[in-house]
Amino acid sequence: MDNFSAFLTPTLGAGGVVLLVVLMVLRGLLVPRSTVDMIREDKQQQVELWRSLAEGRQQLIDVQQTQLDMLMGTAQTTERVLDAVSEAARISQGGGGRALDQAP
Repeated sequence: MDNFSAFLTPTLGAGGVVLLVVLMVLRGLLVPRSTVDMIREDKQQQVELWRSLAEGRQQLIDVQQTQLDMLMGTAQTTERVLDAVSEAARISQGGGGRALDQAP
């Protein structure tokens, strides 16, 4: 830092250094450490929030997947029952008195 200030002072002069610092502050290139710490803490809180939301979302997806698996089992059973009833009705129309007993 001493080398940097030693370089700027003769080149720009004391007024130039002050003007450079003011311009850096106005353009946002030079900010107080407390501001940087506050922004960093805010970003960390946002990361934690998004992480917790993602974990909650994953739990919801797992529950939905379990429910879908159960529904698929029910749908397959329903499909088999409907196929059996359809086959029994077809056999019944062909002329058998006890068609439901003959269904596979």
